[in-house]
Amino acid sequence: MISDLFSVRQLDELVTRTHSEGIDELAAAALIEHEGRFLLIEKPSRTFELATPAWQLPTGSVRAGETLTSGMERILAEYFGFSSAEVTRYLGHNDHAHDDGRIARVFVFAVAVEHPDSICRTAHVGHHWIDNITISETIDGINHMLRVYYADDSG
Repeated sequence: MISDLFSVRQLDELVTRTHSEGIDELAAAALIEHEGRFLLIEKPSRTFELATPAWQLPTGSVRAGETLTSGMERILAEYFGFSSAEVTRYLGHNDHAHDDGRIARVFVFAVAVEHPDSICRTAHVGHHWIDNITISETIDGINHMLRVYYADDSG
C-alpha cells in the first residue's frame, strides 16, 4: 500500500495498476477533519430492517472519465452538500468486497472543505464528528491512513 502526497501522474498510475489487477470499480473517500474531529456519514442500509447505523467516511463511486480527485470533489458536492472541497493529499486505499463478489478499490484522500459545519444540511444524510481514537475503532483499515495524515499534517 502506497501512502504519500501524490501527483496526478502517480494517481493515474495507481488507477492503471488497479485496472491491471482486474478491479474496475473505483471509489473515493474523504477524511475530513474539523476542530480535531473527523466526519462520518451514516451508511445507507440495503434492507428496511431496523439496525444499528453503520458509519463510514464520505464515499462514492468515481465515474468513467473522471480522475480520482475530480470524482472526490463531485461526490462531496453532489451527495454531501459541500460546494467547496479541495483534495489535499492521498492517504492510501482499501479494497472492498461486495456481497456479489465484485471488488471496489476505495482511494482515501485528506480533504479540506469550506464551512465543514454545513455538511448534510442540504444533503439530508445522517452524520457525526468523532475523535481519532473512536474513528480507529469504527472504520476498518483507517489506522495506517491516520498515521500518514498526522505524519505530514500541514493544516
